[in-house]
Amino acid sequence: MSKYLVGFGLFLQFRTLNQSEVLSMVANCDRHCPLLRRMLIAASAFAIGFSLNAAAQTAQAVDNASGQNLSSSSSSYSAYLSTDSLLGGSSYAEPSSGASASPQYGGNNRRSSSYPNYESKWSHIAFEGGFGLSVPVGNDTTFSQTALNNGDLSPSEALGYDVTLGGGWNFTKRFGALLEYQFLRQGMASDYLNALNTAEGTSSSSSSGMSIGGNINTWSLTVDPIFYLPVSHKSGAYVTGGGGFYRKVTNFTSPVQECGYYGFCYDVAETIGHFSSNQGGFNVGAGVYHKVFGEDSNGKLFAEVRYVWVNSPVANSSNSGQGEGTEALIPISFGIRF
Repeated sequence: MSKYLVGFGLFLQFRTLNQSEVLSMVANCDRHCPLLRRMLIAASAFAIGFSLNAAAQTAQAVDNASGQNLSSSSSSYSAYLSTDSLLGGSSYAEPSSGASASPQYGGNNRRSSSYPNYESKWSHIAFEGGFGLSVPVGNDTTFSQTALNNGDLSPSEALGYDVTLGGGWNFTKRFGALLEYQFLRQGMASDYLNALNTAEGTSSSSSSGMSIGGNINTWSLTVDPIFYLPVSHKSGAYVTGGGGFYRKVTNFTSPVQECGYYGFCYDVAETIGHFSSNQGGFNVGAGVYHKVFGEDSNGKLFAEVRYVWVNSPVANSSNSGQGEGTEALIPISFGIRF
């Protein structure tokens, strides 16, 4: 703008007038000019000079301000434009080399086998709880009549139940390890109890009217790794197994009558003898699971089957209640784990 103003001023042959030039113009005025005309010439000259000076300074200020604004705008908008956008391509500018292309909170790592960084370390803690049936197999399902006649009790086991509790650590979303407590309670088979009561003369049809019953309890404390095999984002299978300490307790009971305050009487099974053993054992199993709280949750409902083997001793003259030797059970459990 200032360039055009200067050119226009040169065209009109105007220039800025200072005080000496104005005085010279007045002095050169015809001596015969009236005093009033001389005063008007001087005032006009001062007005023209002042106006041209103000216009030049204003034009220069506007030109400087425009240059700064253009420079600022250029640096501001250059971050949003690329060469491709000016040529008709995409207006998206490539990110700088220092910018991270990874999405927030781990992005696609949410479904990877390892834990993403956004999850708390507390999410690695694992625990479980389950309940179900316990089925005896192998030596536990038979008894020896000969051993029974010789005084060895040798009980055979019947259907029972199991309770499992555990806690541990999930190293990844697919692999963890738990410290498990499992309680397995089995009854005694009816054919064995009938044979035992006949041999002891304690059947319900005898003169005493009392019969012998019993149960076999096995509890364990084991370390059990677990490996998950996902089929979808919510469902899958897993395998597990481990070993540790097992304690087996065989209890023989006899009904005892108890009466309440109001004269009501009932039979209570009272332990009349028991045998116990401490030994090692192991378990191995597989199951299926389903994430009921969403695919990103660690909560899973599960159903599993295991094989439990306990190295219990064979009944002998000093410990006649142990049975036929090693104990084998198949717990079928349902529960929840995290």
